[in-house]
Amino acid sequence: MNRTKKLLIKRMAALLLIVQLAACGSLFPKGTRVSWNELTLSAAPGANQNSPVAVDVVMVLDDAMLARVTELTAAKWFGARADLQKTFPQSLSYLSWELVPGQTIRVPASAIGSPRVSAVLVFANYTTPGANRIRVEDLKGSIVARFDAQSFDVSAASR
Repeated sequence: MNRTKKLLIKRMAALLLIVQLAACGSLFPKGTRVSWNELTLSAAPGANQNSPVAVDVVMVLDDAMLARVTELTAAKWFGARADLQKTFPQSLSYLSWELVPGQTIRVPASAIGSPRVSAVLVFANYTTPGANRIRVEDLKGSIVARFDAQSFDVSAASR
């Protein structure tokens, strides 16, 4: 009987450990893994009304932060990003660049990493009003963001 109790206690402890790991997400991680080969940022001549454009690629790591970030316009994002990063360091990360009209930047996969995300958004700080925000739907392959005079788009690179 004593041996049976020990076995039962060990099984219950193992089950409790599995439940705890699952609850904190380390056993069954949430989100989709970003696996980009390359990210290309390309500003057309005359982009942003012939002014430099600040660009942030935001990796949103949880659904609660996703709801918050998708409500922001680019102007609000650029004003709040440092505070958001400091306040919620486990909920988002971002990479920043500034492109001048006519410039193309190729960002290798190693600079991006392969985090698990709820979503990826690109914000462009245009001089013209608007959301200037795009949710990236393709999380695999090569991605191209093209910046024009007053707007931009993000798509998978044509093969």
